[in-house]
Amino acid sequence: MREEVQTPECRHWLEQELEGYSLCSPLPWYRIIACRQRGHFLNLKTGKYLTCHIGSQTLSQRDLAQVQFIYAREPAAHYLLRHDSHIEPWPESLLEAYREQLIPGHLCLQAWHEPVSSLRSQLMEGIAHFISEYPKHAALQTQHGFKALRHQHWHI
Repeated sequence: MREEVQTPECRHWLEQELEGYSLCSPLPWYRIIACRQRGHFLNLKTGKYLTCHIGSQTLSQRDLAQVQFIYAREPAAHYLLRHDSHIEPWPESLLEAYREQLIPGHLCLQAWHEPVSSLRSQLMEGIAHFISEYPKHAALQTQHGFKALRHQHWHI
């Protein structure tokens, strides 16, 4: 497919999909995945364990920004070949800061964020959308036209 790509911008997109996006590269809409927060808790009175949702209102805006989304920067194959739910643990510093505050009377032993919808499905949808729309936009040689194609489907 690399040989069939007609514009440098599209070639660059394809290379990023195959090799991954750098930390400074902007991500297309389908690589930014909304997440829900969950955790394992210990009831300090009864000693019973509990797994439950962590409400976003329990975190400060700054801290929520760290875990609200998964930014899928790895090569597309990394996500397409995995069949798990793409759960990612919270940063240890964030867990430490909120360990005793999330649920009164409970200690958070582990916290993670997981995609609200399938990361794999969203990635496949985005790539398929881009590939199907590319021929319509191939005539537009301006970078503006290419950027519009990359970002026309934001839905978070």
